[in-house]
Amino acid sequence: MSASDKKQQRKAAISEGLTQKQQWEQKEARSAKQKKTIYMAVGIVCAVLAAALLVWNGWSSISDRMHSNAVAATVDGVDYTVGDLQYYYSNARQNLYSQWYSFAMYGYNIGFDPNVDDGAQWYNESENKTYADYFRESALTSLKRTSALCAAAKSEGYTLSEEGQKTIDSQMAQYDAYRIASGLSWDNYLARVFGTGMTKEVLVRNLTNDVLASEFSSHHEEGIEVSESDIQDYYTNHTDDLDSFDYRSFFINGTAADPVDENGNPLKNEDGTTVTATQEEKDAALAAAKAQADAAVAEITDAEDREAAFIAAAPKYVSEATRGAYENDANYSLSSNVMGNTLSSNTSPYATWLKDAARVKGDVTSIETSSGYFVVMFLERKLDNDPTVNVRHILVLTDTSDSTEKDANGYAIPTQAARDAAQAEAQKIWDEWKAGEATEESFAELAEKYSEDGRSDDEAVPDGEKAPLTNPGGLYEEVYKGEMVPSFNDWVFTEGRKAGDVGMVEYMGRYSGWHVIYFSGVAEDPHWRILAEDNTKSSMQSDWVNALNEAIEAVEADGMKYVGSANTATPTPSASPAESTPVESQPAESEQPTESAPAESQSAE
Repeated sequence: MSASDKKQQRKAAISEGLTQKQQWEQKEARSAKQKKTIYMAVGIVCAVLAAALLVWNGWSSISDRMHSNAVAATVDGVDYTVGDLQYYYSNARQNLYSQWYSFAMYGYNIGFDPNVDDGAQWYNESENKTYADYFRESALTSLKRTSALCAAAKSEGYTLSEEGQKTIDSQMAQYDAYRIASGLSWDNYLARVFGTGMTKEVLVRNLTNDVLASEFSSHHEEGIEVSESDIQDYYTNHTDDLDSFDYRSFFINGTAADPVDENGNPLKNEDGTTVTATQEEKDAALAAAKAQADAAVAEITDAEDREAAFIAAAPKYVSEATRGAYENDANYSLSSNVMGNTLSSNTSPYATWLKDAARVKGDVTSIETSSGYFVVMFLERKLDNDPTVNVRHILVLTDTSDSTEKDANGYAIPTQAARDAAQAEAQKIWDEWKAGEATEESFAELAEKYSEDGRSDDEAVPDGEKAPLTNPGGLYEEVYKGEMVPSFNDWVFTEGRKAGDVGMVEYMGRYSGWHVIYFSGVAEDPHWRILAEDNTKSSMQSDWVNALNEAIEAVEADGMKYVGSANTATPTPSASPAESTPVESQPAESEQPTESAPAESQSAE
């Protein structure tokens, strides 16, 4: 496996694998974590901007540069120049660019083309609004929010922290490094990155205000106290999201196969395009799946022991590729402790049915999708009060480059030699820990040194060194039962598990590998309560920020027309008005329930 392949594997593993929970071990430590998140968010935008010298050439004409000091907006009685607004315009553009890049990797079009001038493409043609207009509106909105927070910070005597100043200095150092590499002066470099009016002084001023506003916002949120009645009220109003569900499911494929030639290869038209199934064939396949689903539901419903009947029926109705998995594991169809908000976030086709208050144990139904039918059995709905736990882990991925087989889900099955090699490497790391201080701190150091878990792609590091782990020291906090892949989950939640325990487990699946795990301790609060408190606090914080915004006025000035890209888009009456909004990716409809995983949404390894 090449270095680039392994990097992509690690990136995929962290995007769908173990993910950082949003809380710290103790309330006092949450402050530090929130500040770090703030600095990372500001840093990511700035680093992307610095690296995007040629992604968006903001270089302006001489006539434009003559207007660089023009007033572009007045916020709360303070005039802001074109350069000030360019800072926020560029941030808004880079945020959308990041979305575009993420979706483009999977073939989705969000309507924005970074290779076309912002003012030459419509954001909403029916409103005569280009992307340049959209970014200008976003820039003014962001400036207004930042100004409101900075004013509030000043009124309370809150000043930029030492850590905040270090963040600013670090970002400016990154800009300087990119500037030197490009062989440009500060003014020329910043004009290319941000556009008209941006100077080093303007950049430092706005970056400082941005960090200060974020710091003070976090400071205020930390001080919000959520009462027990607030938490209970939130639960009462969000039971469908906070309750957990146990259920069984299997999928009956209803897609029509495309025709093939005598050799089993896709059939081609004369023009070389692939021949696909006709609509009549597709309708017939879906109808056949419905007939099977109806038969399965009837078979299970008529049985005296419905759950046993469900387990027995699954292998008969699923595809041949997954039949063995259902036959060999009675719990392959079982999903346990799935929180309602997870069902919703995964846009599960059966979420609404499971959450219906009329559901009782043993209820069975079939749910239609565009490609087949899910057969689902309701088992239990509950408020899971099991405490969450904190763990650290070191991931050693198993090389699958020599794999020749795939599992029921289509994932590569590593060779035994590759599995043995990964196990030996994991054991070597564990032995190194035992031979040293054998503390949680030393485990964290080894995680940073060896773990193939996700690492930050946004932090520049010297050649030969690894970027910091996305989860510092391999720490995952407030992990709830059922969140991790089965082997990981079973070890972590073994009865009698205590702080300081270390173990090693293997997982075979999308990201096969070995996990060396350090059990840090019990976090006490159940997952639903953590979400209720966090969301209540976030809502209170949002109300506070909105009140600050409403108390000040932001007005565009004539200089706003020099911010960003000039509008050159022309209406196309024959075309449907384009209202460009990001396309939401739809989850793949699989032939099996989502696996429990060391992942958010129980979806991956």
